Amino acid sequence: MDTYTRILEEQLCFSVYNASKQFTKLYREALEPFQLTYPQYIALLVLWEGEEQTVSELGKRLALDSGTLTPMLKRMEHLGYVTRSRHPEDERRVY
Repeated sequence: MDTYTRILEEQLCFSVYNASKQFTKLYREALEPFQLTYPQYIALLVLWEGEEQTVSELGKRLALDSGTLTPMLKRMEHLGYVTRSRHPEDERRVY
């Protein structure tokens, strides 16, 4: 068993996995009072850059598809963190 443990600990992917878990835990604790998740937080970071953007553009920046992003933005709107609006000439475009 010790041989397998040493092999596992020598893998870069395992170190990255462990680091990711620790960051997730830290962010979860820090964001909990605001009722935000980490993906919601990074969406806010992009939006705080100040440029109006469509949901599609935001999804590209975050590497999230609209099936994930739209419900997340709806929850954030319900909490008062974002406002979504449709383009007056093209209702399919949501800002």
